[in-house]
Amino acid sequence: MKTRQAVCAMVAVLAFAGAGSAQAVTSFGPTAATTAAQAAAPGAAARPTSDNIIRPRATICKNQAWTSGNGRAVLRLQQDGNFVLYKDGRAAWQAPNTWSRGNCAVFQEDGNFVVYDSEGKAVWAAGTWNKGAYLAVQDDGNVVVYDRNNRPVWATNTGD
Repeated sequence: MKTRQAVCAMVAVLAFAGAGSAQAVTSFGPTAATTAAQAAAPGAAARPTSDNIIRPRATICKNQAWTSGNGRAVLRLQQDGNFVLYKDGRAAWQAPNTWSRGNCAVFQEDGNFVVYDSEGKAVWAAGTWNKGAYLAVQDDGNVVVYDRNNRPVWATNTGD
């Protein structure tokens, strides 16, 4: 119960802090909530404007998170090394093979989204190298890597 309360408290803090919390935990690159591009599919509705846009070289390590602009989605690298997306305060997705091994998650300059262990070895990767222009932690609860033409190339598939 205490763990759940701690998670809920963290979600509340991140929701209050909004997109600025991403800048506070990013070590190597600019991260800002910006107006997102429209989805590439014909007739698609515009994406929400408060999604948190993560740019290449952005990094989070244990006990750090990126959150959507409305605080509904929190992508967190936990103390135990697990890399988890929380949606509405509940775990909605986790990166395979990261539990007890993850140390830092990096959206790399080559467009790949990777979790590394404490020795610098990759333990999970999205496989988006040479495609990813930015990563979005979206208000709908989805985390997506978009290419430079604003087309999705990887997603957690957890959006509404």
